[in-house]
Amino acid sequence: MNLWDATLNSKSVERAPLRATEEVDVAIIGAGFTGLWSAFHLLSNKPDLKIAIIEKERVGFGASGRNGGWVSALYPSEMGADLVTPHLVQSIAEIGVFASKYAPDANFRMGGSLSIARNKGQLKRLKNNIGSATFLNQSETLSKVQLNGALGSLFTPDCATIHPGRFVRALANHVEQLGARIYEKSPALRTTDHKVTTPSGALIATTVISATEAFAKGSRERIPLYSLMVATEPINEKLWNQIGLSNGESFAEASHLVTYGQRTKDNRLAVGGRGAPYLFGSLMRSAAENNSRVHDQIIAMVRAWFPPLANTQFTHRWGGAVSVTRDWQPFANYDQTKGQAKAGGYVGDGLTLSYLAAKALADLILEKDTELTKLPFVNHAPPLWEPEPLRWVAINSVVKLTDFADREEAATNQPSLLAKALSRVTGN
Repeated sequence: MNLWDATLNSKSVERAPLRATEEVDVAIIGAGFTGLWSAFHLLSNKPDLKIAIIEKERVGFGASGRNGGWVSALYPSEMGADLVTPHLVQSIAEIGVFASKYAPDANFRMGGSLSIARNKGQLKRLKNNIGSATFLNQSETLSKVQLNGALGSLFTPDCATIHPGRFVRALANHVEQLGARIYEKSPALRTTDHKVTTPSGALIATTVISATEAFAKGSRERIPLYSLMVATEPINEKLWNQIGLSNGESFAEASHLVTYGQRTKDNRLAVGGRGAPYLFGSLMRSAAENNSRVHDQIIAMVRAWFPPLANTQFTHRWGGAVSVTRDWQPFANYDQTKGQAKAGGYVGDGLTLSYLAAKALADLILEKDTELTKLPFVNHAPPLWEPEPLRWVAINSVVKLTDFADREEAATNQPSLLAKALSRVTGN
């Protein structure tokens, strides 16, 4: 079960489906963070807009309600990161202001983030890529988190943790207060330039925003990759004194296979990681969210990090798909002639990127020439992924080889040559 769904403070609002044909200024497909932030930014700039959002399932059903809870300044591609990062840092601050006003129970906490080296290969890689972060030696690292085998880390203050399930629902409530209408159980069956048809209704709009992220169907523009999470039972203070994270830090091992973790407000450890297989044809199946092999691997990893948790119960297991473009660049695109807009491709860094992308989309739609409309991901056309079966073979091979790259670093105590070669192939 998804921890974030299981620990909501109140019962989720159930919204009615769309049951008529409505004329609106903006129709939005998808009630996750991208769709909701798009409505928020549009209405904040032009309160008289008529906006309707349709959602196939319920608010926050996708990655918005299943993620690791990092509000970070991470950008999935090195290309353009220097231009985008300052805006991501500003976005974190603005999200924090929103959280304090409208989502206090989402527990927004600005604790920074640690990337921790556990072998000399990882350590050398960190020292070669310090950038704007602060390098912490072994003792400084262990003073923040007593992760077994830690040799050093990079610390950045530009990251907060949050309860995403509570936050996305608070955002939906606020957007409705601003005047938008949200219809659940209303999948988009057909989309033309200015019309979206659902099973029992339709929206006729000047602009249609597609905010479906990994749930986009029939496109080689992006693929879904599964990221899985586990969470412990609430941990007592005696054990937390042996772990650390007392200042709300998020953390990850500096491995090539992505990991991420946080200490929740109710004193659980919530940790996730990649490594689940890509499904042929970019299929999405609920069974992929509950891959027991990958979940068991994550639990074993957590217990290796923190030996005092040997007898701690892991009470929640879940997962979800993140959206990945071929060049690892996100996008926020608008075709004024067709009245079509879309954003996505966040590669798992969507809590902050969705805010920034939606803000850029709002500027484009409202014909505002701003710094955001000139960012490198705006009106970016990602190259298409390879056709099947080449795509299935290549992606799953890269996942396996990335794991081997981590093993290589642990064995050689040098930055992985395999990982360097893979980066040339993947473009990341």
